[in-house]
Amino acid sequence: MTANTLVRVLEPGFTTVQDLGRPGYSRLGVGHNGAGDRHAACVASVLVGNDRGAPLFESTATGWSFTVDRPALVAVTGAAAGVTVAGQPQPVWQTLVVPPASPVVVSAPDRGWRSYVAIGGMLQAERTLGSVAPDPLLGVGTRLEPGQELAVRTAFAGLTHPHTVIPVFRFTVDHPAAGHAWEVAVTPGPEAGEFTSDVWDRLGDFEVSRDSDYVGLRLLGEASRRKGRQEMISRGVPMGAVQVPPTGGLLVLLRGRLVTAGYPILGVATTVAVDRLAQARPGDRVRFRPCATADAVADVRQQAATLAELERRVHAALQASGVERLH
Repeated sequence: MTANTLVRVLEPGFTTVQDLGRPGYSRLGVGHNGAGDRHAACVASVLVGNDRGAPLFESTATGWSFTVDRPALVAVTGAAAGVTVAGQPQPVWQTLVVPPASPVVVSAPDRGWRSYVAIGGMLQAERTLGSVAPDPLLGVGTRLEPGQELAVRTAFAGLTHPHTVIPVFRFTVDHPAAGHAWEVAVTPGPEAGEFTSDVWDRLGDFEVSRDSDYVGLRLLGEASRRKGRQEMISRGVPMGAVQVPPTGGLLVLLRGRLVTAGYPILGVATTVAVDRLAQARPGDRVRFRPCATADAVADVRQQAATLAELERRVHAALQASGVERLH
């Protein structure tokens, strides 16, 4: 039996409703967008029994707080420094059972940039091209406001553990530690051959500029120059493209990238690295490490296998506790 749980926003910070974006619309000029740190978002959803691509909350650089009017499964992942429920510290990257009217306070990150909150069930928000992800060019998306209420359609009615009274779920979750220095694995880009052969050795640490945003990171530092000076024709660019603009430094495109660009692409950050780059904040340092395509694929497969195993364990635990999945 399903019902609506109301999420009431207390302090919104800079928080939006997100999912995994709009893949497949580049030919129409529509960007992918979606959660910046896709892996952290998927883990949050899995921990509360949702589909990986279910809508959830993404906050950038800030904390935020809310209450629910019915018992709810909640998970906080990403860069959040911590979370409290009714004033009591709780673990991040775990499944929490939140009672009604108990303030949930998600702390702003000390390290990293983006945090995720998933609530068991289907968060209701307006969809465009099948996604709730914000897109400024399309003029769509939901940014939270104080006092706003959002509905979550759920089959969860609460539970009480027969031995401990308070239900406890604890899962071993493999997640990267956030820091202020990021090593980024990159595969060769289409213009890699137009730079000197020691280009990666000559690339030192870069600083993340305050001009960075959801579209991409602007990195300050000394970058190699192309051998030739011919103009580039604008063409489609992938997420993770490491571009060398004529103004100096580097640009690394994230999930909010435009679908075309005209700067030479020195390399392409791997799928796993794009998630980590989404957690880089202004002032952080970034260093690049060449990576073979086969190694990049192996990293993605390993991450997918780890997530699938977590999904299996969470499903088994929730099923054993009598928690009904909505999907």
